[in-house]
Amino acid sequence: MKKRNIVLIGPMGTGKSRAARILADGLGFQLADTDRIIKHETGMKIATYYKLNGEKAFRKKETEIINRVRYYHEAVIAMGGNFPMTEKRFQLLSEYGIVILLYARPFRLVERVNKSIGKRPTMDYKNTEKYVKYMLKLWHPWKKRSDFAINTTLGHPAKTALDIARYLDREKIQFEKRHYKKNYHKKNYYKKFNGFKKEG
Repeated sequence: MKKRNIVLIGPMGTGKSRAARILADGLGFQLADTDRIIKHETGMKIATYYKLNGEKAFRKKETEIINRVRYYHEAVIAMGGNFPMTEKRFQLLSEYGIVILLYARPFRLVERVNKSIGKRPTMDYKNTEKYVKYMLKLWHPWKKRSDFAINTTLGHPAKTALDIARYLDREKIQFEKRHYKKNYHKKNYYKKFNGFKKEG
């Protein structure tokens, strides 16, 4: 069965949002960033929404969004890294999506998340390193369950996007087209990036 979309999962600080945007632009796919959708639909920053409504409401809102975007055709979905993956969510996302897990070494994640203190609602900024290591431990089992995993410790988000494009070609993965878009589908995803200017 052809898949409909590409889903990027993993802990916070791995570059999911930026890599998803670059990949979507490069392939001509739709972009669905769950954190941005929450912000758009609630009119609040995700940290504010979480603080005012609590974890239960935040998770419920995120699940509602997953149940919508998982049906998207020719889309790159960036999942928020505020909570570890659950079996239910993984089943929902993997039914129609190619699931790619991004991860990185603890020191790099600490460096990245500390650049945006207060932005991430579940982060313990009093002991960032301890929290990052704890989250990596929770995410580790999903590495084997995912279709592909990428270490982003040293890589720029543009390189992550290119690595995903190469993977799609190597595995000969094809996607169901958006019905309203005719004569668009191109099989060689990596070549579509030729001449694509990296963010810098």
